[in-house]
Amino acid sequence: MKKEEKDKKEEEIPSVKKFKLYYPDNSIAGYIEFDGVVSRIYDNEGELLFEVKGVFPPKPMSGPDYSWIEKVIEEGMEDARKRFILYVASRYLVNIKGLSDEDAVKELKEFYSRKGGGKVYESWLRSVVRGVKSKKLLPWSLKRIEEKDKDLYNNIMKVLEKK
Repeated sequence: MKKEEKDKKEEEIPSVKKFKLYYPDNSIAGYIEFDGVVSRIYDNEGELLFEVKGVFPPKPMSGPDYSWIEKVIEEGMEDARKRFILYVASRYLVNIKGLSDEDAVKELKEFYSRKGGGKVYESWLRSVVRGVKSKKLLPWSLKRIEEKDKDLYNNIMKVLEKK
């Protein structure tokens, strides 16, 4: 075999990386072979247990950052408060933070009265909280708010840009 053909053959074979797997007590559980496309998982005797496409174990996904919602709730807003309650705050308090209906309504009333005037009906707040809880709705992201409701987005950004 010529040197050029040999080099070409070596390029076609993907490099396989091996990683040891450990039990919680630090004893060896087996190993993983990853060829760049597929991960093959073997026990400590070398028997193939299973294979998956991609890296194993998968990297944990980081969840969305909801800290901006907390800041807006704490600071309050002058305009677009009802839309913020409907699309963001109620969903966050009930389905992410896990507050009871009563606690969520109380917090939403406090948020509404923090800045600006006007009245918000408790019955409307209870209805919103029940609806987002039963449908398991998640809060809109800032990106979605920017796309769907520019006015609400601008009001949120005013609060977030304050120091």
